[in-house]
Amino acid sequence: MHERHNATVKPALQGWWGHKSDTRFDMDNEMDLEEGVRGFRLTNPSILMCASLKASLNIYHQTSLEELRNKSIMLTGYLEWLIRHYFSSDSPSFSSQSMIRILTPPQPERRGCQLSLCFSIPLSDIYEKLSLAGVSCDKREPSVIRIAPVHLYNSFEDVYKFVEILRGILQ
Repeated sequence: MHERHNATVKPALQGWWGHKSDTRFDMDNEMDLEEGVRGFRLTNPSILMCASLKASLNIYHQTSLEELRNKSIMLTGYLEWLIRHYFSSDSPSFSSQSMIRILTPPQPERRGCQLSLCFSIPLSDIYEKLSLAGVSCDKREPSVIRIAPVHLYNSFEDVYKFVEILRGILQ
């Protein structure tokens, strides 16, 4: 699409991938389109994303869904235990400036691998410092960070390192 049409030509259908990535998670119900042809993307991932997905599916031939789910439950349970241990006000190890409340249901059968962590202090610095430390998570203003120890490529050591990074940021 030629640049001169950026301000005048809008897509008839709008979707998640057409929204600007830096405001996509603001959840303000205002469509903020990418400029040019990128604003015409809908909800389907790109072919490169599909190719990497296809490659990752090969892992499923090496294991079972039951084994993967069991690892997921253990990883997320470990993360949940560490968060409660270090950031819950009723924990003897609580020594942080911030209390963290887990919003995700505690029952493994009612959740996947992601935990929604609600902070008692503003997220402004926390999310940025986590990103700078190489932690992949997302935020939901005003006070929630979502973190997911993914069973296909995260380890128990990764979960522990995340909590240590978080402890360093909050102290």
